[in-house]
Amino acid sequence: MVIMYNFKKQAVRALRLIFCCLALFCMSCASSPPQASAPPEEDIPVAPRFVDKLAAMLDAGDIDGALALFDTLSPEEAGLRQNRRFKASILISAGKPQEARAIVEALINEDGGDIESRYILSNIEAASGKNKEQRLLLENIIKDAPNHTPSLNALGQIAINTKSPRLAASYFDRALAVEPDNMDAIAGRANVYRLEHKKEEAEELFNKLVMLYPNSEAYSERGRFYRETGNLSRALEDLDAAKKLDPYNYWVSYDKGRVLLSMGKQREALEEFDYANKLEPDIFISYVYSAGIRDELEDIDGAAHDYETLVRLRPDYYFALEGLGVQQMKRGLYTASAQAFAAAYQTAPTENNYAMLAAVNMLKGGGQHNQIKPFVEQAMRKIDRNKLDYHVLRLFFDLSGDADVVRRISQEKNERTKAQMMFYLANYYDIKGNSLLADKFYIEFRDMKRMDIVEWRLNEWILKNRNTQLGDTGGGGGTNSAGANSAGTNNGGTNSAAATEKG
Repeated sequence: MVIMYNFKKQAVRALRLIFCCLALFCMSCASSPPQASAPPEEDIPVAPRFVDKLAAMLDAGDIDGALALFDTLSPEEAGLRQNRRFKASILISAGKPQEARAIVEALINEDGGDIESRYILSNIEAASGKNKEQRLLLENIIKDAPNHTPSLNALGQIAINTKSPRLAASYFDRALAVEPDNMDAIAGRANVYRLEHKKEEAEELFNKLVMLYPNSEAYSERGRFYRETGNLSRALEDLDAAKKLDPYNYWVSYDKGRVLLSMGKQREALEEFDYANKLEPDIFISYVYSAGIRDELEDIDGAAHDYETLVRLRPDYYFALEGLGVQQMKRGLYTASAQAFAAAYQTAPTENNYAMLAAVNMLKGGGQHNQIKPFVEQAMRKIDRNKLDYHVLRLFFDLSGDADVVRRISQEKNERTKAQMMFYLANYYDIKGNSLLADKFYIEFRDMKRMDIVEWRLNEWILKNRNTQLGDTGGGGGTNSAGANSAGTNNGGTNSAAATEKG
């Protein structure tokens, strides 16, 4: 399974876990027999009404409202350790890890044996991207408190993320030995079985998870398992159940979209990805799929919008820049297309075709030859002069020498390279105004049926707009979005922006 940058989900889950642990502690304090002398601070119960209000706010996902509740406490109540822990935990989910850190570090300085505060600090380290520090904190916790199941489960998840299933299994097994019905431990152990391709063992635990905790998270965990093991109908049933229980969960809609895409239901999948985009507009992964589907459905403006969003969210994601360049070229926005391809080339400087696409669009956008020469010359310097790529780029630098390039293309042994360079030769003739030769090489490129490269989609679009008589297409079907197949993304005939493989 691809590990998602799923921290927000994990943070909320950790917050609820911490809240439950602390709330149980508080209730146990409240139910203890009266003491003859004044109780120590840890034995002072949190007012049940405050705890109930806090729980209601968290269940509703109202993080700001939960934080505001602390302003209603008296100074004495606000200073209680358990209330300070509550506030620190909520600040993590509010995206304020530094404020949370200040609270928790003060608690730990007051009492170095405070396990719960140390666990909260481990979550702050995770929120800050300090994975090594998080792991060390958790390891020290279980040295002092070997049966602290939240820490055992967190270490198990870290081991999964670092592809250490045996280590992960050992942590989850230890947690289950302490709490056989612990939700996170069951889910974690089931996922280890899934990673080990032990389907029956995994399914048994996922079934137990749903039986004990028939909530959205349990159904979505099992639904993800069914999707990844090819049982799409069962996956869809579970994700429908999860969405009914929690209609505002981004990851449920994202997973459901992937299932529908695997079933070949592109438009239904697109609805789910669009819904996920609305729920969490700053998480980029669902835009990868919505952009790819729109690209394949030839919704040029819609695809361009989604690729633009991807570029904004992940400027280093050159497949999104490639996809944006393609859509802008289709829209006739050649200067914008050239900018996108130039940015893609800057991000992936070994992809010489991005430099060629940038040069083509510069010239088609009305750029003067002398203006583009510095860019082309810089790209040429990085290429071995014996490579065909160098001579094709030089064609755009000199705007002459096509006879030599035609000869070199005809002698090229690598079919992929030969096809790509034929596409750029066709564009060269197009720019020079030689339509007959341009059509000849566009059609020859198409006859090579290299549907695994970005140039194929552009070539199809160019031929369609030129009204060239093409004859049999060879069953090519629709267009591919931003490239060819890649593990985990090519579903139901749609290749998303994440799915390009170069070379």
